[in-house]
Amino acid sequence: MAKIMTFADAPPLVWSDTNYDGRITDFPALVKQYQRDYDRLRAVALPPDASLALIEEAARISRHEAQQGN
Repeated sequence: MAKIMTFADAPPLVWSDTNYDGRITDFPALVKQYQRDYDRLRAVALPPDASLALIEEAARISRHEAQQGN
């Protein structure tokens, strides 16, 4: 997981973490790449209501399939 952090008085940086450690990246080209990737993901993401509906439908189907397997 990564978090893009912006500040009023300093350049942006990226905090990324794993199960065991974390890392701060302040290299401008890499921070820009994180920002571009984040913008691309937001552009194709569903709105919150549609995301919730999709998750609920997937859960419903999963429950139904689990019941059929019993």
